[in-house]
Formats: sequence, C-alpha cells, structure tokens
Amino acid sequence: MGLRDMLKETIEGTGEVAGSLISTVTGLVKDGAEDLGEVFGAVIDLGKEGVIDVTEGVKDVYVGAVNALVESGKTTEEAVGEVTAKAEAAVGKVAESGLQSVSDAAKKGIGEAKEIVKKPFEK
Repeated sequence: MGLRDMLKETIEGTGEVAGSLISTVTGLVKDGAEDLGEVFGAVIDLGKEGVIDVTEGVKDVYVGAVNALVESGKTTEEAVGEVTAKAEAAVGKVAESGLQSVSDAAKKGIGEAKEIVKKPFEK
C-alpha cells in the first residue's frame, strides 16, 4: 500500500482524525519509512480531493513530525526547523501548480502548528 493510500485509510477509518494522523505520522518519521516532504505532499493531495481539510491535515502532520524528531533525540528547535523546511517545500510545489487556495490553507496549517509546538516552551 502506498503512502497516500495508507494516510487516506487512517483518515477515513477513524472519528478522531487528528490523533490518528499525528500518531501515524509520528511512527512514519521515527521509522524513517517515508520522506517527510512526501508525507506533506500526500496530505495536501488528500485535501485537494476533499478527504481531509488541508489546514488541519498539514497541522497534524507538522505536529506529528516534530514529536517524532524530538522523541528521536533532536531539540524542539532543530525539529521545528527541519519540519518547517519540508512543509514549506511541499507548499511551494502546490503554489507552483496554481492552486492558491490550497497553498494558502496549507500555509495556515503550518502557522497554527508552529504555535502548538511552541506552547510547551512559553512560560
């Protein structure tokens, strides 16, 4: 089963999409099973098809990926930097294809995710 199909089954097979998607992505990233840029691309594609909200999907992938990298020994700052670069590259590909609304939704998801991962460090 391909990455896209696996993520689609994860999304469609549960009422708790966010937790399930975050958990799936955390496992994929920790295992090194998939390129993070491809994971973002697959979720964005599923959003274009109406399977998941693009903003929420990108946010969940971002949070899951940061969690995985932190659990693997990176600092939060290192993880955020790496995940942001991959996410922005995936969004850039969408923008190049002329799908501005999808690109804007994905950028919003990145912004919301950055706020989520920063909260544990605010005092």
